[in-house]
This record gives sequence, C-alpha cells and structure tokens, in this order.
Amino acid sequence: MPFLPARRLARGIVKLSGLSGCLAVFTGATVLAQPSASMASDRAWSEAERARAFDFRIPPGALADALDRFSEQSGLQVVYSLEWLERKRAPVVAGRMSAEQALDSLLQGSGMRWKRVTARAVAVVPDAESSPDASAPRASGADDAAQSHIPLMDSVEALALPQPRWSNLHSSFALGINKRLIETPRAVTLVQEEGLDDNAVSAIDDLARVAPGTFTPTRFGIQGGIDIRGVPGDIFFRGMKRLNLQGHTPSLLSAASSIEIVRGPPSPIYGMGRIGGYINMVPRAGRAGPASDEATRGWLEATLGSYQHREASFDVGGPLQLGERSASYDLYGSVVDSNSYARNVPLDIKVFQGALSVEPMFGRFRLETGLNLQASRTAGALLGRVTQALIDDGTYVRGTPLVNLDLDGSQAIGLKELNTASPVSGALGPNNQPLRQAWTWPTDAQGHRLLLSQFPTVPGIPRTMYDYLVAHPEADPTGLLRGQGVGGPRPARGAVPAGFALDPSTVSYDTLDRRRFAAYERDLRADLYTAYVDLIDDADPDATMKNQLFTDVMRQYKSSNQPFGTEQTPWVLEDKFTLTRRLRSASGLERSFMVSTNLRYTDAHTRQCTGDFSTHRTDVMASSWDNGRNGMTPNATFTNCLENSDIPSGGYPVTYDERTRLLELGTGALLDLELSPHTRLLLGARLDVSRASTVEYAGTTDVGAGTSANPGVLATRDRRASAWDAGASWSASLTRSLPGNLHLYLTAARASVVLDGNDNIIDRAVVEAGHIGQSTLFEAGIKGAPLSGDLFFSAAVYRQQRSGIHSPTDVSVAADATSTRTRGWELELAWTPSPHFSASFYAAHEKTVFDPNYSIGIVVDARTLGFADVVDPATGKVVYPAEAFLYGGRAILVLPAGMREYEEKQGTPNRQMGFNLQLSSGAGLKFLFGGNYFSPTYASRLKVVRLPQAYVFNAGVQWTRGAWQVQLDGRNVFNARYYRAKTGDRLGDVTLTAMPEANWLLSVRRSF
Repeated sequence: MPFLPARRLARGIVKLSGLSGCLAVFTGATVLAQPSASMASDRAWSEAERARAFDFRIPPGALADALDRFSEQSGLQVVYSLEWLERKRAPVVAGRMSAEQALDSLLQGSGMRWKRVTARAVAVVPDAESSPDASAPRASGADDAAQSHIPLMDSVEALALPQPRWSNLHSSFALGINKRLIETPRAVTLVQEEGLDDNAVSAIDDLARVAPGTFTPTRFGIQGGIDIRGVPGDIFFRGMKRLNLQGHTPSLLSAASSIEIVRGPPSPIYGMGRIGGYINMVPRAGRAGPASDEATRGWLEATLGSYQHREASFDVGGPLQLGERSASYDLYGSVVDSNSYARNVPLDIKVFQGALSVEPMFGRFRLETGLNLQASRTAGALLGRVTQALIDDGTYVRGTPLVNLDLDGSQAIGLKELNTASPVSGALGPNNQPLRQAWTWPTDAQGHRLLLSQFPTVPGIPRTMYDYLVAHPEADPTGLLRGQGVGGPRPARGAVPAGFALDPSTVSYDTLDRRRFAAYERDLRADLYTAYVDLIDDADPDATMKNQLFTDVMRQYKSSNQPFGTEQTPWVLEDKFTLTRRLRSASGLERSFMVSTNLRYTDAHTRQCTGDFSTHRTDVMASSWDNGRNGMTPNATFTNCLENSDIPSGGYPVTYDERTRLLELGTGALLDLELSPHTRLLLGARLDVSRASTVEYAGTTDVGAGTSANPGVLATRDRRASAWDAGASWSASLTRSLPGNLHLYLTAARASVVLDGNDNIIDRAVVEAGHIGQSTLFEAGIKGAPLSGDLFFSAAVYRQQRSGIHSPTDVSVAADATSTRTRGWELELAWTPSPHFSASFYAAHEKTVFDPNYSIGIVVDARTLGFADVVDPATGKVVYPAEAFLYGGRAILVLPAGMREYEEKQGTPNRQMGFNLQLSSGAGLKFLFGGNYFSPTYASRLKVVRLPQAYVFNAGVQWTRGAWQVQLDGRNVFNARYYRAKTGDRLGDVTLTAMPEANWLLSVRRSF
C-alpha cells in the first residue's frame, strides 16, 4: 500500500472519470482561466519560465501514464478525465525541452489539447477540431500569449476538483523494473518522506504502524534486523542489500526519504535473499539537472521527549556547479541523546549522511554517490523470571542466589570460580555445566511423549540444595525445604549443580517494576559505514544502463556480564551492472527486458564468548537495586573475554572465533511482456554461483569440556571448510487489468537464499553440506484505485516456505533463514478524498510453522519441568515457589523433533491490524490519530506464557506557519500494557520485553 499524507498527494495528478469528471474539467478550465488582477504578474513571471528546460524521460505507452510521468518530472499538475484518454497512446518524449514542447509532443495526434487552468495546473481536454463531438469551446492556444506557456502557482486547491490519485505512484525497486504500484504483482507498501515524518516512523519497530507483516520481536530490546511475514527479512539501501544487523544497534529510518516494503523472497534481479521479504531505504538525496531547485533549502529541528530524549537534526541541500557540470547535494545529520523505557539503557546515536549528484559525469552517464555513517552506544535488556502470573498481574518471584560464586571477592565471577563453587556431576559437556543443565522430554509407560501439560510434578528439592541447607540451616530457618527431602525432576546428567537455587531466606512474591530489566547487557557499541557510487544512463528511457558500486561496513562490540562479549567486523563490497531495453511491436504492445549481473564479496569475522547464565540471577525488586549496575550484584556478575580472557587470573575465555569469506557471482533477467492491452506476463530467472570459506580459529576454549576441577579444553588448530555451491531462481507473474482500474495478479517464484547466521557467519558444517538454500512463494492478489483514484486497495493471499529441507537433522535447519512454512492473507486500504483528509487501514493474518519441526533446546523454568511449590502446611502459603529452584542458572528442555503440537512459530501475533487518520485545516493545523491491534501470542513455541492481545493507539498534532513547524507525537497514548517476545526460540518463555507506556515527543522545525 502506498502510504502518503494528503499534503504530499496535493502535488500529483488529478484524474476524473464519468460525465461529472468531464464537466468538472471544462468548468474548472473555463472559470479559472478568466483574466484577473494577478494575470499580468503571472504572465510576466511565466515569460521568464518559458525558457526553463526540463529533463524529460517519458517512455511510450498509455497517454494517462505519460501525463503522470510528465507531472512527476516537471512538478506541474495535470487535470484530465480517464474516459477521454482511454486507449490513447503517447510517443516517447526524451531530452531537454520546455514543458509546452513536451505536452505538445505527448498530445500530438491524440485528439487532445492542453489548456492552462491555474498557475500550477493544466487541463487536458478534447481538441474541438480533432473531436467534433467535444462540447468544450476551443481555446486560442498559441494565439493567446497568456496560454502559450504554463505558469506556476502554489496550489490547485482553487480547482475544487478531486486531488491527485494513488494510481500514478510508481515503484522501480519492488521487482527491479519500473511499474505502477497497482500493476506490481507483489504485495508492496510504499512510505514516503512526509508519511515517515508525520507518523514518526524512525525505527524498525515503527513500521508496524503503517505496514502489515512487519511486526518484529526484539533482541535484548533492540531491533536491528527486520522480520517480514513472521520470519527474517533483508534490508536494502538504494536497491543494494546490506549486511545482516544482528541487534547491537537499532536500524534507524530517520535518514530515509522513502521506504518500500516488499513481502516475499526477492526478485531475480537482486540476487540471493531471505524468505520473509525485504525493505528498501532510499536516503535523502539531491538530483542534478535543470529541474533541480534553484536555491539552497533545508531545515533545522530540535526534539525533546519522554525518557530524557534529546535530539537535534538538520537537512540541507541545493544546486552546485562543477565546471560545466550541473550538480546537487544533500546533507543530513542527527544526534540523539536519550534514555529508554528500560532503566539504565542509554540510546546515544550520531548519524551523518551525504549525497551528491552530477550530470553529466561521463558522456551520457550521470553520477549519484553518497555515504551514510552511524555511531551508537546503548545497552541490551530483557525482563527476567517471566511467568504467566507476571504477565497477568505483575506477580514477580523475588530472591537472590543461594551459593556465592564470587569466591575471590573480585566483584565478578570467572570460569574457574564458577566450576569450583557449583561443580557438575561427572565430566563437563555442552549441557552439563555449572549453570547450564538440560532435561530430556518425559514419556509415559509406553514410551509416548507427554504433552507439556501432562508433565508429572515431582516433589522434593535437588540433592545439592539439600546438602547445602543441611550444612547451612540458617538459610532454611523453618526447615520446610529440608523437610521436602531430596527429589524433583533430574537433568539428563543426573544432578542439579548448587548454583541454581535461590536462597529461601530471600524468596518472596512482589509486584514488578516493569522498567527494571534483569537480563542486562551493559555496553553495546556499533559503527556503521555505508557508501555507494552509481553511474546511470537513462536519458533514453527505452535503453538504460546503470552500474552500482556499494559497500557496507560494520564494527560491533558488546560487553555484557551475563556473560557475553563479542566483536564483529563484517564488511561487504558489491558491484552490479543493469541493462534495460523497451521495445514495441507493430501492434503497439510493449516488450521490456532487464539483465543484471553482480559480483559480491563478504568478509565477516566474529570473536566472542557466550554464557548468559545470569538471566535470572538478579532480583530486580531488591532494596539494594543499583541503577549503575542495573541491579547486578557480585554474585550475579560474570567477567567476559573482552574484559579478561585468562582463566587462571579469574577471567572467562574466548569460546568462538570464526570468520567467513563469501564470494557471490550472479546473473538475473526479467522479461515484461504485454500480451494484450489488458494482460501482462512478467518472467524472471537467475543463476547464482558462490564460494564460501569458513575457518574456526585455534585459541578458543570449549567451556563445555574437561572437568569442574580443570574446566575448558583449548582448541590447538584451525578447522576450515571451503566449498562452491550454486542456486537457480525463477519467477512468473500474470497480471490482468479489469474495468474500474482493477488489477488481478498471480505470482509463483523460487529464490536462492544464503544460509548464514544473523552475524553473517556461515557455519562450517553448513559450508560442507551446501550453503545455498531455496525458498518458494505462491501469491495471488488484487489491487485497484477505483473512485477516480480516491481509494487504493490491495489484497493478497500467499504461501511461502524454505524448501529443500526434508530431515530435521539437516545441519542448516536452524540457520537464520529458518526452515519454515507460512500461509496468510493481507488487506490494505488507503483513501484520500481531499487534500485535507486521508485514511489508511491494514489487516493481516499469518501462521508460520517449522517444517520440518527440528529438535531444539529451549530455556524453561523449574515449574515447567515439574518441580513443586514448597507450601507451609500450617497456613497453606507458598513459601518457596517452584520457579526458585532453578533461577540461578539456565534450565534447558530438549524439544524432540517432529512434535506437531509445538511446530508453530510463536512470538509474532497471527492477527494484526493498523489504521491511520490525518485531518488538516487551512490554518496550518494537522491532526493525526492511529492505532494497532495485535492478537494474543505465546512467548515461545512451548506455549507456556501467553501474551495478551494489545490495542495500541498513537496521536499527534502538527502546526505549520511559514517556515516554522511544531509537532507533538504521542505513542501508546492510552497506556496499554503489552509485551514483545525475543527473537529466536532458545530463550523460550522466560525472557521478553515490556513495551513502553504512554510517551511523547515534541519537535520544532525551522525550514529555510
């Protein structure tokens, strides 16, 4: 769905239909073309404009489409009746010429003529000589000096005619070929600059306000990447695919002039991509040429808001003269200094973006180049100790760990201390570690797997906890826990280590402060560098060439005392050459084709240590809560490899040091055939050849090997894998135009996908097995712009999946391009009956299942496993909740492969709706109101914790006077309490994000 405010729409095309539309054009033309007191000044100013040349690139085709292109390229408005232009064609108009010359060329031989109706609009009406039946009088045309040119004015509102229509909006990105949105055979949403600004769309999370299928779970509260239709998608920058952004910094959208969201696998032109879909960010940029602005323009803006939000931004651009070459530039910058809803989570971001356009640069080629720089510092945080009671009424299980792990008093726990204070039974293993234990899925007497609700409750307390309480009876003054005896569900390796239990003397219930997040990642930093150099020859719209050189560099750092420490340094360099040709048969039918070839090289290196044992060790409601440490005590703080990687001196070693180099070479083609005036066929094909090389460097330590007395085994040699792989892609779309400006389409596609992780690393085992996968899409839909274009709607049903995976033991089954199958439908509506009012609405339903449903270890709490509450028999009061037995570490339940009861992907609401209303007045006031509905969902596919439905409403008011604009935006204005799941399945139901309550932003902008 194109998402544009009414004010922007007031700069486009006015199309009318029916007898009333014809009469309106003639009435408006006749009345408004009468001489007035201002005519002399209009005429004098317009005479100067007559020499102004525009750079027109209008391909041959339907006359209505050609007039739309004329309006876009000249900035003038055109009024016409659709009935008058039906079946009329226009020739190619290309080159530098005046607007009058272009209109004369477009209308030559069509039986139509143009007539000035206001200072910024012309009407296209039947020529009386060519159309004897026309009822309008012939204007004097070239004989009348006042009508021999097109004067310009500020508005067409005086026409009292319907305003510009949705049907003329084009997309050159969605499929790689320029088409009107209503003719594009895919589900696409376009959000342009003013729509981004008016609806305060500045981050990935905000896209769900305006586009279906973009609800994205968080990674420790940060949304770097995007999910589309419930699975990971790609982010493009000016049509070039960016690196995966794991979640060390939010993806900012404030520097974009437009964003296009395409659902489903990528077009064959774009190369290998993810299953869910992709968004394209077009940065604010200048455009050189005679049609450029004649003066420098821009704005300065200051913003204040909730959570100590302070922001300053600017945008400036204008023309340049570089010798004999025309040029233009645009510079954008923003500095954000803010806190977050989660306490002690800063959001400090600096962005600079520049763009330069030079025309001509080399021969027929123009240059478009630019860069985007972003530096950020933040922290990650999730709620811990999540239970259904916490979601329902805020009931929180309090308590601090029973056993002290900080043996040396250094205020942080190292690997050696951890194993000494909380030893395991037997040898260490991947799921047999001091604070990491796995439980197998229970079965009945016949060996059948039980449902989660059928897990038996096993009374008693773990042996290590019982022994500790016997040695320290002061921790169990009533003796109730010792009285339970030894018992409880046992992990696969036989014993729960001592570090898991909470201290009974500190355990109680409390009401959670939703702004205190226990799973805390202290320091996240990211530097992002993106640059492009494009050479474009599109002077002849029937024969274009483009070469795009693109690079994306990321430097990401995380230091967390969970523990987790990582340094990621991926970069990519890509060159893509695209050639297009448009031909016309003797019968007048179009044949267009596009060929694109690209060479892409990615180098990704990640060095890190992982553990995250402290997710639940912090009691966020403790009276000792310290904002500086986010409540983390020495007994909940672990050192990480970025702080100290030396095990003997109390450090935690590097556990992962991996690098992937990926070379991709691909060629794709699109063929767009007009089979008849109402039927089009779009065919695409692509072949990608790729070489992946992954090395696991020596020097890392496997902390799940050795013994508690001597933990960790050092890797003494590199392990490498290299392999070539290839993948074929294809697509086919059939579109049928119907009366009433309706368009039916059917699309089938198969696309190749790189099986990398969200850190751009391809696992060594995946390289050996084949690093290119496949996805498929089947989609059917209808789009239209009836009511003379006042209304836009798009409806689609679809099925998409990762294909070619037949076994749940496939090594790539859990790659970031997950093995999933999704079915759903989407509906979008946009209505703009006047320049003062617009409304939009979307509804979507989707269901995603894992196919095949592979085995995975999911973090759960003790109650889920079958531990029992300890109850005081005298009062019936729970004195030790079951969850407290394991909140000191990570308990993992191994979900067996193939259990259909747990195959559905959770975390993304199945049903979503959104709406936005805008109402503006002539006094410079604009009122905005919108909202979203998110249906209930579960925090993970085990379906232990159910997140309730949410109704979230947003409101804003904008006041513009002269060069000043003031805007107040309110988010979640009715203070809905709702939650969002974490990305992935492994953290299960025990952690998630509490979404912000009512909050506000106030911005003041001065334009110049």
